[in-house]
Amino acid sequence: MLKKTIMKKLLFIALVSLMTMSFLSIDNSKEIKEESIETVECKIRQCNATAKSTGKRCKHCVSKSEDKQCYQHKPKKNLMH
Repeated sequence: MLKKTIMKKLLFIALVSLMTMSFLSIDNSKEIKEESIETVECKIRQCNATAKSTGKRCKHCVSKSEDKQCYQHKPKKNLMH
């Protein structure tokens, strides 16, 4: 009789623990998906640089089809030879 009550308590604790863990992982995956989907509609494409101030992807568009970065993040050309 004592073994049954101990087994029931252990089973109950294990079930509650597993249920709590499953809810936590679901919430974390929603946050990650929401953060990673942040795109802007551009004629050509969005800049692939990361903004220093926010740590997020730049929201500017590129001006030419061969460009990968916007005017702010494009590497400066050295005019002096």
